[in-house]
Amino acid sequence: MSAYEEIEEYDYDEYWPTTTWLEKYEDDLTESEELSRVMGGWGQGFNGDFVFEINNLPIEENEVQDLPEEVWKALDKGIRQLPEGVLETVLEDAPQAVQDGIEEREGPLSDRAANELLETKIINAPDKTWDGLRRVMPDVLEFLLDQLEENVTDDGHVYAWIGLEDGDCTGVDTLMELDERDKGFVLTGEYEQWVRLVTSDLDVVEGIMSGELELDGDMQKILQYSDAALMMTDIASETDKRFLF
Repeated sequence: MSAYEEIEEYDYDEYWPTTTWLEKYEDDLTESEELSRVMGGWGQGFNGDFVFEINNLPIEENEVQDLPEEVWKALDKGIRQLPEGVLETVLEDAPQAVQDGIEEREGPLSDRAANELLETKIINAPDKTWDGLRRVMPDVLEFLLDQLEENVTDDGHVYAWIGLEDGDCTGVDTLMELDERDKGFVLTGEYEQWVRLVTSDLDVVEGIMSGELELDGDMQKILQYSDAALMMTDIASETDKRFLF
């Protein structure tokens, strides 16, 4: 069995941060009876909805080959296993920048094509894909590129809206602009801090107090419901996840 065949596959709702993971998180929040208890009364007489602002995903620094190995290795395999004549046909409609990059490289065509795509910066990946490539591209990579186009801002930010009222999660959404949804609170942090938060390496209340996270909203409400805030992060840490970066 080849190394490629041994790579484990993951459900789409495990990839973080994506909309599908957020929807899984919604389910876990909804199913938590303990959260319902400690959050009772939240949002009564005030807007208790949150936006989690995840800033500066490393999409300008990271390349496609920096994604989880089951993603980039599937793309690598898909390109290299094509007969040369088929690959030449696929590349005929490639963006000019892709064709130029392949032409400048040395070695067999399959190596040059695979390396050109794998070394593409993630932020540029949607612009370097075309219909012919999508037909041989792994489904998981197409899913992640769609997530990048639809849910990550041009600045590399993610805005995750969480509806919360009286112990219930009333819905989730991913926004392209902060003002798309009404909310009472915005919790802002760099991507690295959010990774620490959703792995229980950073206490949300301590993170706000230390300035590692920024809160726009009534801090007294957060302190009043500190057990609920901590439980929300505990649930996030327990929700299966596979970090994209």
